Amino acid sequence: MKTAISIDEGLLKKAEKLSTELRISRSQLFAQALEYLIEHSETLEIIQKLNAVYGEQDSESEVLTKGGKTRMKDIVEKW
Repeated sequence: MKTAISIDEGLLKKAEKLSTELRISRSQLFAQALEYLIEHSETLEIIQKLNAVYGEQDSESEVLTKGGKTRMKDIVEKW
């Protein structure tokens, strides 16, 4: 399906460069980037819900380790 979007000229130039490097069309690049964002957005939403349920409770491992626990959200943000 064809659609029109408006993006910053600098971003478009970066997209064109990347699509050339990857040897795929701009359309393929945008589709893959959007798919990636949607998949990771859904994953982050699940993680946020889990952190809301479990994030505030002290776990046994947190009590045993002085450094405390690393929340999944922090790990995902580093990706």
